[in-house]
Amino acid sequence: MKQTVKYGLLPIILIFPLFIFSQDSDTSNVEESSRESYTSVDFSYSRDKGNTDLDSRYYGFSYTLIGDAGPLNDTEFLISFNRSDDKLDGLPFTDDQSLTLMFDVWANQKYSPFLFFQKSFDNIVGLQDRMNYGIGGKARLFKGFSVSYAFLFEREDYLAYDYDSTLVADTSSYYYDVEWEDGFWTYGDSVEVGPNEFFRHSIRPKWKYKFFDDNVLLDYRFYYKPRVDDVNDYLLEHELKISIATFYEALSIDLNYTNKFNSRYDEVSIINDETGMPYKAVDENISLGVSFAL
Repeated sequence: MKQTVKYGLLPIILIFPLFIFSQDSDTSNVEESSRESYTSVDFSYSRDKGNTDLDSRYYGFSYTLIGDAGPLNDTEFLISFNRSDDKLDGLPFTDDQSLTLMFDVWANQKYSPFLFFQKSFDNIVGLQDRMNYGIGGKARLFKGFSVSYAFLFEREDYLAYDYDSTLVADTSSYYYDVEWEDGFWTYGDSVEVGPNEFFRHSIRPKWKYKFFDDNVLLDYRFYYKPRVDDVNDYLLEHELKISIATFYEALSIDLNYTNKFNSRYDEVSIINDETGMPYKAVDENISLGVSFAL
């Protein structure tokens, strides 16, 4: 019960600065501070039938509020949500969702602390649920380059399996003897087990820079996320975004690339019961499109 209360209160604590921002300050002696907000909304749907049976949906929303929150100057609040749900021939090949909240104090200054909360799942890699939250700090170094560190509490729940009638009781135990017999991987029925709780480091170098009179934005981020109690269990993530301004100020052309590595599946055969094939350690995605800022 205590954990349920703690998890429920945390998003409220992180969202609270938003309400501080929205309040009208007393301007009798002090001029009201300027505030800026940025909103973007993305949606796509695709349906193919016939030789190709494809059903694809994507939803995305991002809101950023920058300004002063009481005595805190130059703060930034971010809320971001995205959901992908794609099926090919009736089988899912993309099924993930992520909600991120962040409150960054002194966001554009040389040093800035921040609070972070994220809740996500990715059924394609067997991740039923992941929630992490914590505190961190960022240091701006030179020409758009910065480094940040966060100490996170994490609660994750992977889909585990029953191999040869041996129940896997802990999602941290994922080394199995899986054999290829008669053209098929041999494995048992999938089962859901309790979530695993631990602490994680998150180290993120970032380079964000504008070129050609601010018409081209390059944003590259690299995440290294080892568990505190087992550095051999870690996540690596590359994120690259190139945004090119168009003749219309609010419209831009975006190139996005992501590369994600999960050590859980490195040189280990764990079967995806949807496809009958082992999970892969690396996922890559590249997309080209347009975005509209409100």
